[in-house]
Order: sequence, then structure tokens, then C-alpha cells
Amino acid sequence: MMPKKIVVVGSTNVDKVLNVEKYALPGETLAIDSYQQSHGGGKGANQAIAAVRSGADTTFITKLGRDEDAEMMLKGFQQDHMNVDHVIMTDQSQTGKAYITVDQSGQNSIYVYGGANMALSPDDVIAHREALAKADRVIAQLEIPIPAIIAAFKIAKENGVQTILNPAPAKEIPEELLHLTDIITPNETEAQTLTGLEVKDEVSMLDNALKFFAQGIKMVIITVGDKGSFYATPESHAFIPAFKVKAVDTTAAGDTFIGALASQLELDNSNIREAMLYANHASSLTVQVAGAQNSIPDQAAINAEIQKIDTDQDEVEAEKAAAARYAAARIPDHIVLGLGSGTTSAYFVKAIHERIEKEHLDIECVATSLGTQQLAERLKMKMLDVNTIDAVDITVDGADVVDENLDGIKGGGAALLFEKLVASMSKKNIWIVDQSKPKQTLVGQQLPVEVIPFGGMGVFRYLRDHGYEPAFRFEKNGDILTTDSGNYLIDITIPAQADLAKLATDLKHQTGVVEHGLFLGICDELIIGGQHVRVIDRSKN
Repeated sequence: MMPKKIVVVGSTNVDKVLNVEKYALPGETLAIDSYQQSHGGGKGANQAIAAVRSGADTTFITKLGRDEDAEMMLKGFQQDHMNVDHVIMTDQSQTGKAYITVDQSGQNSIYVYGGANMALSPDDVIAHREALAKADRVIAQLEIPIPAIIAAFKIAKENGVQTILNPAPAKEIPEELLHLTDIITPNETEAQTLTGLEVKDEVSMLDNALKFFAQGIKMVIITVGDKGSFYATPESHAFIPAFKVKAVDTTAAGDTFIGALASQLELDNSNIREAMLYANHASSLTVQVAGAQNSIPDQAAINAEIQKIDTDQDEVEAEKAAAARYAAARIPDHIVLGLGSGTTSAYFVKAIHERIEKEHLDIECVATSLGTQQLAERLKMKMLDVNTIDAVDITVDGADVVDENLDGIKGGGAALLFEKLVASMSKKNIWIVDQSKPKQTLVGQQLPVEVIPFGGMGVFRYLRDHGYEPAFRFEKNGDILTTDSGNYLIDITIPAQADLAKLATDLKHQTGVVEHGLFLGICDELIIGGQHVRVIDRSKN
């Protein structure tokens, strides 16, 4: 992939950071834990640095005062090999400053003195027309005067250059600027400021996106902190979860996301999911380090993190395969065997097929999903229609999460209804999992709820109003996911102190709910894969 030519038009600030135990109440005086003088910051500078460190050919148009802070910032830009030929100097204002407080959880509050940033004029921008016209994309934020942004975006649009607007800090934006914007990247607060619609879930995110589309914007990306990010185009939409890490300082997380995304996104936006995943990785590294620009990772660090996760995933796949082989080796002859759904179950299907072929076993099978049915048929296994039998001898299936009582959650593969039907017919249920699946409790975990399409929004509102944080599940192309039985899935969060049995009953009694992913008292034996396979028997647990 050729490096993207990116021009960032934006702010430069010198950050003054206060580390505090907690935020002071009105009238309260608190001692600070530490004070950090003169760190590079500013949304424009942060995004430019994130882009250049991720491999983009980056030019920065910004305005600085002739002072020591400016000298420090310019030195840093040059060390990152950023093009600073278009940095504008002034004797009339000081370089911008930001006063940042960071509490013990890593959350921050920021107060900004605009300084020279607010002196950036349309004429300043127009003087650098050539750089803007030759770019692949131009990025701007709202820490500089809006007329300067409009001037930059007009030049970009006249020359077929893509424009990205990060509407931060939150404020009203004139329609003229929105009409010049191709991609807008608000967080949930900024989105609500611009559309008047609260961001609560994926449905409301899409409602926000529709408002932006009406302004001529082609893509909307809404970031929601440590939860992840949502993208929408007129053709598709999806939510991309964030990676779970321990946050030290979230100051530059959003800016890192935007710069990293811009560096990786193809000009036709065709790799949006991959670019957002890359940006999520970049942000996850940023929040683990205190500070703004010093916390922004380079491409090597981001790729190393991606490689680490890929390596971890290879280990997970090996654990799944080990559990599947162990289970397959223990299946007796002359039985009706239930075949589960998902990647772990696919390993089992292949392993039991090898035994059937080598040992000439007489095993008839029942599938719990269309995908498993198709796999078994390709392997020419003996398949039964579930409607022609009264019972299943053994069912081997995976699980999304299983607790210390061998209660679990299933349905991550959208086959929970068929899985539960076959499990309820089975004399014995064996679950095979990798080492990431056992948890102490199911509280806080995601639970799928299968609902009929007709009236599905009514169920969604019921779940939202009862604090379950519902979200419809979507396909990768942005279409709403449909289960094998033609229904929708809503993922909810199991609340703290939940009574699982009561939750299961309440969900089943809600009109429109077909089934839920709580499998309570069903697993008889749990097989956990690894170099040393572990087996937990419910009767001995």
C-alpha cells in the first residue's frame, strides 16, 4: 500500500498536565499528585503525528507563536519526519496551550487556550493551496477558526481531495462546512451536539448517521471511548469493539484513532473495517501510556501488537482443536450424535469424521446449524432430521462463556435456538472450549437474545429501558444479522447481581423473544483444550 499523502490543518498546543486523585468539587481545594510541564499536544498536532507514525506522508498546516514552546514543537515534528514547510509563525500570539487534569482511572478533562491557533485565517490557508491540492486527504478539527477550515476544504474539494472533519471540541457547525465534508468523526457527545440525537446504542448511532448523510456527508464514524467505534455509509454500517486494556491516560486516544485510520484507509473506503481495527489497536496502545504525543505509537509498535494478537489467536485455535480431538476420541459407537455450531465444533466434526472413516463407526448425526449441516454433508456423514428422532445420545458443542457451575452462554455464532433444541433432547451434553472461555461468573458478559423481526424494536426498547444495554447484531456488510431460523439477535449485558434463573425466565416471558443464550444446568462435561486437556464433570464438580 502506497503511503497516503495527508495534510492536517489544525491546532498545536503545549500540554500542561496535572495528575489528580479525583476531580475537585466546586469550592474544594485538592493537592495534585504531580505536574508535568510542556508536553506536545493539540488535536491537529496529535492527529498529524499519529498519521506520520503510521506511515503516512504528512504535512501540517498550523500557526505557532515565536516562543520557546514553538521551538520545542517544531523540533518534535521534525524528529517524526513531518513536513513542516507549511507551519506559519506569528509575533502576535503565543503558541496554544492546554491544561489537562488526569485522574487515577486515566480519564481526563482539558481546558484549552487557543493562542496562535485562533489566529489561523483563510488567507493563511489559501497561501498553502498547492500542498492541499496535491493531498490524498485533508483532516481538520475545531480547535482552529471555522473559516480557515472552510477555506482548506474548498481547495480540497476543488481538486478531488477527500476531507475528514473531526468536530472536536463540540460546537455547532455551519452547513457550508458540513457540505464540504466527506467523512465526519464525532464522539458520542459531539454527535449529539450536531444532530440533537442522543447516542445510546447502534440504532441511535445509525439515526445520527442518517442526519449527517442528509448534509451530503459520505461516511460517519462515531467513537464511543473504550466501547469501540461505529461506522456508517449509505450502503453499510457496523460497530467495531475496542480492545480491552487498562487505561492510564486517554488524552490522545481519539486523535490517535483518527490519524491512524487516515493513514490506512483506502481512498475508496473499501477497507474500512481493517482500517478501523488498525486504529483501534493504535488507540489501545495510546491509553496505556501517560501523555499525549509521547503516547502515540508508531507503525512498528502497532503491527507488533497485531502480530501478538494473531499469535495469541493461533494458540487459541490449537486449544480448540485439542479439546475437539479429546472429545472425539471418547465418543462411543452406535449412537445418535449432536453436532454443535461454531469454530470449535467444526474441529470436532472433522475429528469425529476421521474416527468414523478409520474405525468404520456407525454414528448418525444431528446438526445444530445450517453451517454444521453443510460441513457434515460435505464429509458424507450420516445425517438425521431432528424431527424424525426422539432423543440424542450425546451432543458435543462449544460455548461462548462457561462459569464455575458449568452454566454457560451460547449463541455467538447465531445458532442458539437450534443448539438449545438439540441440547434439550440430549442424554448427555459435552462442551469443548479453549482456555479463554471459563470464567468465574456470567455477570457482565454479553448474552444473545433471539427475537422475531416483527416487533423486534419493541423488545429492544424493553431491554434498553431495563438497563440491559441492548445492541442489534449486524453482518460484516452492515446488514442486520438473521439467524438460521430467520430471526434477529439482540446482544445484552448481564447486569451485576443478576439472578440467572430469573433472568432466563423473564426473557422467555417477554413477547417477541424466541430464545436466549443462557444454558443453565445443561452442560454435563466440560473439556478445556491446551497442552494438558482438563475435564470437569458436573456430577463430580
